[in-house]
Amino acid sequence: MSAALQSSVGELRGAATGVAAAAVQVVVMGVSGSGKSTIGALIAHSLDVQFTDADGLHPQANIVKMAGGVPLTDADRWPWLALVGQALADAGAEGRGLVVACSALKRVYREAISQAAPNVRFVHLAGSLEVLSNRLEGRSEHFMPPALLESQLATLEELHDDEPGFAVDIDQPVLDVVTESVARLDAPALPASVTIGIGQGGLPVVRVAGAAGTAEVYLHGAHVTAWTPTGHAPVLWMSGSSEFAPGHPMRGGVPVCFPWFGPLATDPTAPAHGFARLAKWKLTQAHESAGDVVLVFSLTDSEQTRSSAWPHRFEARYTVTIGARLGLALQIRNLDDAPVAFEEAFHTYLSVPDAQAVQISGFEGLRFIDRLAGPEAQDGEERPVTLTGETDRIYLGTSADALISDGTGRTVSVSTEGSQSRVIWNPWRRKAEAMADFGADEWTGMVCLESANLQSDRITLAPGETHTMSAVLAPSS
Repeated sequence: MSAALQSSVGELRGAATGVAAAAVQVVVMGVSGSGKSTIGALIAHSLDVQFTDADGLHPQANIVKMAGGVPLTDADRWPWLALVGQALADAGAEGRGLVVACSALKRVYREAISQAAPNVRFVHLAGSLEVLSNRLEGRSEHFMPPALLESQLATLEELHDDEPGFAVDIDQPVLDVVTESVARLDAPALPASVTIGIGQGGLPVVRVAGAAGTAEVYLHGAHVTAWTPTGHAPVLWMSGSSEFAPGHPMRGGVPVCFPWFGPLATDPTAPAHGFARLAKWKLTQAHESAGDVVLVFSLTDSEQTRSSAWPHRFEARYTVTIGARLGLALQIRNLDDAPVAFEEAFHTYLSVPDAQAVQISGFEGLRFIDRLAGPEAQDGEERPVTLTGETDRIYLGTSADALISDGTGRTVSVSTEGSQSRVIWNPWRRKAEAMADFGADEWTGMVCLESANLQSDRITLAPGETHTMSAVLAPSS
């Protein structure tokens, strides 16, 4: 394993603490050439658990057979599989995590392992004959001749739906295989409409293909980057210049701003809009309900957040409901022994054909703060809001629903609960040109309409209290 690759995989640590804490027991399985040893070791490294290559457990007689091109019989394999299962069982009994690289080609072999280690999960490294053959041709140190590959593929019984595990396509960079495997090990059971894969920048992404709509949500920031209701055009906007990298925010979609909004006045070095949109969230639930797909993500305080400008103990639960409407609900629980205060926002970027043709209803006559002019509130217009230049408005003390008309007859309504602030934002040309993650001409295709609790509307929770802010987006045409 190269030092550079091991260093890259090391960055996944911390994102997978939920897996490691459960003393995970994993068998990385597949035919020869699939990369079981390399990928298994990297998965173990990212989980910070021990790795064992089951090839090292083979009796010498088995090794001699395989080196001579003689396939093993089941009589040869049973003692070996017993040792594999025992190694996993011992790790579980001691509260240790363990990743084992083992071919485990047949269901009966996996059942033998599972009988000894009932909590084991299987990660099948799946690839085509061509991909596997190309990999084997470059290997001289392994005792499995490439000529036996077709025999192994004929023997292989892929994981069944009732087996504890999943398959990962190996026809992608090794780091992506590891990232996807770790993310899926850390996820709950998924309905058929939900998959976890690798998105832009090599980041794990939850993809939804439901009966009433499709969506993508990155674990990085629990960031909804796409939502398309069936029969409609995409509703959310993403910048083509957005970064997709750990430690960097994404530009577009629905960033979750928490526990502060914008720059933090008391700490200019703190990340804008808080740490939630930069954190790795955990997918804890995924299910289908009345045609919708419901995803639940969680985030709790960590050593990193407790050393930030907002050092409190908390638990965040973020529910995203995908269907004909997009539902967002952020619940914050104060786990500290003293009251805590915070700001929050769904920084929603809506896709429009031309921002200059947009009309936003629901704010008629409401006072607002023009952040480009100063902190004092000013009177609002008695007509829908239109955009004629850079716009950065905050409406406080309002739970008004909003309706965005894009000039083509299409509208998107935004209704909320537990939210007393609204933000309307568009950078216009000059500011867009100055932003590295925003194309100079992209401002015409978006408008932000944000549901929030800001400034005097910020939330204060007593110890043990919770607050939920929710929003529902619904398009019509």
